[in-house]
Amino acid sequence: MTKTEQLLNELVDCEIQRRQLDARVAELRERLGLDKPARRHLSAEGRANIAAAQRARWAANKKEARQTATPQGAALKRRWAAFRAGTGPRPGAKEGPKPVAKPERKKVKWTPAMRRAAAERMRRVNKEMARKRGAKAAAA
Repeated sequence: MTKTEQLLNELVDCEIQRRQLDARVAELRERLGLDKPARRHLSAEGRANIAAAQRARWAANKKEARQTATPQGAALKRRWAAFRAGTGPRPGAKEGPKPVAKPERKKVKWTPAMRRAAAERMRRVNKEMARKRGAKAAAA
């Protein structure tokens, strides 16, 4: 068995354990009567008020930004626009942008045999969990 297959088997095992733990936690929460708190809902009027206030803040901020605009700020905007278009150097840099080569990640190739094995293990665990749930429901 290759290292990749071992890692994939461990991954499947962890997924199975996580499902079993989630089921156990749900059962304990149910037995203790602990439910998630109800979400609070906001009325349409409240959402409209919040949106209007936010638009007013944006308008005030935009007005303030226009008043404080400087010629240097406009030149900087032009330099950044040229950089984004790929026609100029990065503002503040000594030379033009350098392409950064990312190392290529090795992809795991799932073979059909590996897929079948993982699917079979998941089916087995799901059947077992369903059987346990049925036994618990019958006992309750």
